[in-house]
Amino acid sequence: MSSAPITLIDYDAGNLASLEGALDRLGLVYQRAATPDQAALSGPIVLPGVGHFEAAQRSLRERGWWRVLPTLVAEGRPLLGICLGLQLLAEGSEEAPKATGLGLIPGIVRRLGPGVKVPHMGWSQVRQHRPHPALPDPPHGGWLYFVHSYALEPTAETIFLADHGRPFSAIEARGTVMGFQPHPEKSGPAGLFLLKSALAWMGSATPDLEVPCN
Repeated sequence: MSSAPITLIDYDAGNLASLEGALDRLGLVYQRAATPDQAALSGPIVLPGVGHFEAAQRSLRERGWWRVLPTLVAEGRPLLGICLGLQLLAEGSEEAPKATGLGLIPGIVRRLGPGVKVPHMGWSQVRQHRPHPALPDPPHGGWLYFVHSYALEPTAETIFLADHGRPFSAIEARGTVMGFQPHPEKSGPAGLFLLKSALAWMGSATPDLEVPCN
């Protein structure tokens, strides 16, 4: 298993501090990378994200990541998107109709609803849509924390579903690419369990460590 550090893409569109705190709790080694030349030579890449789809896309383009990420994935490099990071992996978003996504997973990101408060801020329960070797059923009933107004429509690549006005994709995976719509780093033991499981499957050097229960 690779012992390379996890690369966290730092492009001013993600709260890296909380994610780094979760990785510290799990005993995982990571490094920030503002540009591709600062990335580790191997190991998982994590694309976090909050904010507007088009602004995040622009920031990734300016730093060189937008062009490089598809090439790295084609070479077999694991990539994990979180929140807006998942949405950027898709083909596009209703939030920015003129902007394209990376197209690394299929589908379009659409506004949540109808008949519910948007943004969706709070805890929702996820349920398995299809089995995946990286992610067994999460503990504690699978309650995860979400902060978002848009979500990917369920596809054949959806692993877990959640609901807010309609079903949406909570966790998606295609090949070595995976995305979490919830914030696993803010989702307590269940979120840490899923984050650890995903990164272990992606080849991070995961210590033999029990996920804390509180």
